[in-house]
Amino acid sequence: MSDKSVSYWSDTRQGLRAVELRAAGFEPSEAVNTNAVVTIANAYTNAHRCNNRVRRIADLLVDAVASKGGQGLLVGAPAVSDALTQGTVNAGYSLASRDLMADCMETGHYAHHGNGMIVVSGCDKTGAAALMPLARTNAFGLVVYPGTSSPGRVDFEPWASKGNNLTIMDYMEGSAAREAGRISDDELTSLQRCVMPGSGTCGAMFTANTMSTIAEAIGMMLPRGASHPADYDAGSDIHDDVKNQALASVEALYRLMEMGIRPRDIMVREAFENAVTTAYAMGGSTNLYLHVLAIAREADVPFTIEDMQRIGERVPLIANLQPHGAYAMVSLHQVGGVPVVMKALLEAGLLYGDVMTVTGKTLAENLAEVPLPENLPEQDVVFPVARPLAAPGNHISVLSGSLAPESCLLKLSGKTLEDGEFRGKAKVFDSEQAAMAAIREGGVIAGDVIVVRHVGPVGAPGMPEMVHLTIQLQGRGLGKDVALITDGRFSGVSHGILVGHICPEGAKGGPIGAVRDGDTIVINPKTRRLDLDITPDELAARMAQLGTPVLSDVAKGSVLGKYRRLVSSAHYGCVL
Repeated sequence: MSDKSVSYWSDTRQGLRAVELRAAGFEPSEAVNTNAVVTIANAYTNAHRCNNRVRRIADLLVDAVASKGGQGLLVGAPAVSDALTQGTVNAGYSLASRDLMADCMETGHYAHHGNGMIVVSGCDKTGAAALMPLARTNAFGLVVYPGTSSPGRVDFEPWASKGNNLTIMDYMEGSAAREAGRISDDELTSLQRCVMPGSGTCGAMFTANTMSTIAEAIGMMLPRGASHPADYDAGSDIHDDVKNQALASVEALYRLMEMGIRPRDIMVREAFENAVTTAYAMGGSTNLYLHVLAIAREADVPFTIEDMQRIGERVPLIANLQPHGAYAMVSLHQVGGVPVVMKALLEAGLLYGDVMTVTGKTLAENLAEVPLPENLPEQDVVFPVARPLAAPGNHISVLSGSLAPESCLLKLSGKTLEDGEFRGKAKVFDSEQAAMAAIREGGVIAGDVIVVRHVGPVGAPGMPEMVHLTIQLQGRGLGKDVALITDGRFSGVSHGILVGHICPEGAKGGPIGAVRDGDTIVINPKTRRLDLDITPDELAARMAQLGTPVLSDVAKGSVLGKYRRLVSSAHYGCVL
């Protein structure tokens, strides 16, 4: 190209930029002096309490970037609340939205020529999606969490003794308890009115707070950013701790740009191990397996499901948070947040202290002044590693066996199986709805193993959460006596004897499709096996008779149609 042509195209581009800037309400002469274009990636919606404060935070970030001489540009993405989709025909959109959000954020960042990126997360898939484009683009950046919901209280048992620590889990289990005649209409109404006084994500160690913990523990969020409340009540402004985190995050971004520290300098293998260790110590959701594997792939860090098992099996449970414990996430925030947990783990030699973080300091430097749990004023939210709530190996375990030749996840959440295994008779269902009807009609009794199949990433499609089934079991007093296994997944709210993520899934010809009513199923956490108690020859004969699974009817060009066509197994994180 000639010099004249180069000059023409350069002049034309400059002129077009001026036209575009003026038309969008910017002054071209001021834009010339901008020191950085910062993508403010956010999944805002007014549709639900999980992400309804995100736009307020995004606007605050834009103003804070401007005060530093930069230009913040808003980039949107869809936000899906599991609370609105669980148990419905649209539940598959939740997991599918994770990769869609990451794609939206990447697209907006590059299309608007961003130099850095601050991602405002929120409901659980947003938490994973927040880290994926940062790892993918390696743009200077970090994550801001809009906050968790403040807890509530009531004056009747079994909830009064929890104090100000009630969360959405308590209402859901109360609803099932009312259906079973275990509490009154007035008590359920009181729970409904009191359990969640404001906005924010689900209030304990469910998936949203698991993923905020992952972001902080991996080093991509400022300390204490994972646990703050979203607001004071539904009518208030965002919480002061959220405002302070947002403003501090802009300062941190500029410091990262000055120091040349990018996400892949932070999201190294040791940082992923720190994140998994911290999530296990706090009783995190099984969904962390799907999301951490997906984030690691974006960061080009080799990380497998067996790596996560190896890391997690050595970690005791030390945070007393719902669903396995008594407290809401805000109670953890009040005693110091995730750094208190991490300090205990670091002192016990369970974390790598020399990894870099978005503060521009190492993890050990960030934690230097943080007290150990035993040195705090009297509290029972975080326990010392030497005196844990549960010993290692009693939270999430990766199992395999004749029913899960690739893998599956057992969630015990600190509880134990006293005789070392659960052995029960199968009640088989090809949908969540059919299983729900059986539970409500009294068709599930102590000693049963509920089998829900064809609800995996391909089968559903979208791998919906079986949370309403687990809530029914807990609300009816069957949580310790009935197991549930599925090729779907679980909400962080779920607790009991639960096996999910069975791979291969039924829709891909997995042996879960060969289970029949009355079969004996054996769950053994010690040997890490999930088995159908029939001979190998009988299983082979059944598998030969399976044929092609009948899948739900989904339009080929739809989001779920594309997802079904492209998604990998849960064994690999359901990546596309």
